[in-house]
Amino acid sequence: MVSRHGVAEIPSCPLLGRRLLGVGVGILAWLGYRVLSARPELAESVAGTGPIPESARLLSLVTGSVPVSLAELLVALFLVRQMLGLARGVRELRSGRTPLGRIVTGGTLRLAQDVGVLVFLFYALWGFQYAREGVAERLGVASSGEVSASEVQRLALLAVDRTNELYREMHGVPDIGRPTPAPPVSELTLGLEEGWSRVLADFELPARLERAHGAPKPFLASPLVKRFGVGGMYFPYTGEALVLADLPAPLMGKSLAHEMAHQRGIASESDANVLAFLVARESRDPVSRYSAYVFLQQQLLSILQGLDPEESARVTAVRYPGVQRDLLDAHLYWEPARGIAGAAATRMNDAMLRSHGIPEGVASYRGSGWIFLALARERGEGVLF
Repeated sequence: MVSRHGVAEIPSCPLLGRRLLGVGVGILAWLGYRVLSARPELAESVAGTGPIPESARLLSLVTGSVPVSLAELLVALFLVRQMLGLARGVRELRSGRTPLGRIVTGGTLRLAQDVGVLVFLFYALWGFQYAREGVAERLGVASSGEVSASEVQRLALLAVDRTNELYREMHGVPDIGRPTPAPPVSELTLGLEEGWSRVLADFELPARLERAHGAPKPFLASPLVKRFGVGGMYFPYTGEALVLADLPAPLMGKSLAHEMAHQRGIASESDANVLAFLVARESRDPVSRYSAYVFLQQQLLSILQGLDPEESARVTAVRYPGVQRDLLDAHLYWEPARGIAGAAATRMNDAMLRSHGIPEGVASYRGSGWIFLALARERGEGVLF
C-alpha cells in the first residue's frame, strides 16, 4: 500500500493475514482438485464416500427445511457486501484522507479473500466430484463407437412413439389444442424420489445415492434467471437443487431429476442427463415420464440429423400434433434468453466446464446421446424403453 508521501505502507498484520489466508485456501483447494483429477480412484475415496458427500447431503436437508430458495438470498448478500465495499472506497476517496492506491489495493485484497473462500467452499462441498469417474464407467458401458443412421433411426422412432403414447396417456387424444400444463415442482418430486430407488436397484449404483436429500425448489426470481438461459441449478453453497418455477411440461421432470443428480454428486452434465432420463422415466407421474422421453428423442434426433437429415425429418413427422405443440412452446419459452445475458451466461458456464476437465464445454450437455446408444448396444433396447 502507499502512504500520502508515496512510501509503501504495510497493512496491519492481522488484516493482511486474513486476506492472504482467504486467497490461500482457495488456491489450496484448486491444487487439491488437480491432484484428484489425475487419480480418479483417490477422488472416489475422497469425494465419493466419507465426510464430503455426507456434509453436502446434510446441508441440503437443513436448507431443504426452508420452503424458499436460500441460494438467491446468499447471492444477494454477496453482491451487497461487494457494493458496500465499493461505496466505502468511493467515500474514502472523496474525503481525500486515503490515497487511491491504498483504496484499490485494499479493495482488491478484500475481493480476492472473498473469492478464495468461495472457491474453497465450492471444492469442499462439491467441486471435487468433477475428478471422479463418469456414469458410463459406473454403468459398465464403453464408447458406442461408429453408429449407422439406421441404428439411430430405430431408437429415435421408438422414443417418438413412446412420447406419443405418454401424451395420449395424459390427455386421451393426440392433441388437446394447447400446451401441456406442468404440475408444481413439489408434486413431481416424490415420484422422482421413487424413481431414484428403482434406477439404483436396476443399475447397481451406490446405495448412498438413494439417501434423502433436500427437496428441489423453484427459483424465487424465475423471470430474471430465465433471461440467463438457466433452467435449473445445483447451488453447492446451500445444497439446493433449483429449477424455474414455470418450466414447460416437456422440460420440468427431466430438469428436476438433472439437478437432483448434481445434488447427489454427479458433476458431469452428460452424466446428470443420463441419470435424469432414467429416473424421470421411472417416476409414477406421467408428466415426468413424458419429459424423459421428450429429452431422449431430442438427443437421438440430434444425432440422426447429423447422419441423415432426411430420415431425421421423417421420424420427427411421426410426432403427435400435441407433442409438436409442446416442443414449440418449450422453444418459445426460451425467447427471453436469446440475448446478451443468455450468451454471457453460456460463455461463463462453458469456461467453467472446460476448466474442470470437460473439453466439450456446454456441448457436453448433448454427450448423453452417445451413452444412450452405448447402453442400448450393451443391454438391449429395453434398457431405454
